[in-house]
Amino acid sequence: MITGTLLRTREISPRMLRLTFAVPGCEPTKRPDDWLMIFFGEPGDHSDRRNYTVRAVRPEAEELDIDFALHEGGLAATWARAARPGETLVWTPADGGYELPGDAQWQLIVGDLTALPAIGRILEAVRPGVESTVVVEVEDPADRQPLPGDVRWVRGRLNDVVRTFPEPDGPGYIWMAGETRTVRDARRYLRHERGVDKARWSLTGYWLARSEEWLERYKPHADELNALWERGEAEGRDEEAIMDEYEAALERAGL
Repeated sequence: MITGTLLRTREISPRMLRLTFAVPGCEPTKRPDDWLMIFFGEPGDHSDRRNYTVRAVRPEAEELDIDFALHEGGLAATWARAARPGETLVWTPADGGYELPGDAQWQLIVGDLTALPAIGRILEAVRPGVESTVVVEVEDPADRQPLPGDVRWVRGRLNDVVRTFPEPDGPGYIWMAGETRTVRDARRYLRHERGVDKARWSLTGYWLARSEEWLERYKPHADELNALWERGEAEGRDEEAIMDEYEAALERAGL
């Protein structure tokens, strides 16, 4: 467990708040979309936890930035709005999925407001010579952020971006993060409809629309779905093959 002490807060846009924490001994992350599992409950209570991408880490200053997307009623957003310098958070670091192949000549980066911290880091870190196409969904133009390169800002149209993208010549890479069911559709397209090698894409569901309603419908199937995943891991199966079975079970359950 790592403890961060809040130093300062800055509004990035109407729906994005940047919190800077003092983290003694902090180190650079491995990938630009590496994330933290943050615990918001009482010490020892791991039920109230959320995952957030590291926006920036400055080892020389022992500081780390986390950008919080502000949506009504969210556990983390509520905490971030009310937080004051001196308060602490506890987290564990985890690896992201961004892994640009060495031969990639282009990349497609797709996400919504919640993906902006990772997108910003990806664009800041991309090696010279890689052509980046970036599509970001935000409902309010005021939430657009200055990002390196050309960015296409859209409203509510991420579903078809991966499917309709005119891929440039040469080897490339696709990264996407956002609403889980939207990302699930893109994964189905790349893995099953086109058979694209997994080394050429990384897709991550960050959140669920109408999550409370979804969780209520998920509860009766939770044991079955958890057992499915645990069984696949115990058998040493490929993670993507387990995900195929897991997503198929979700679809059968109407999830």
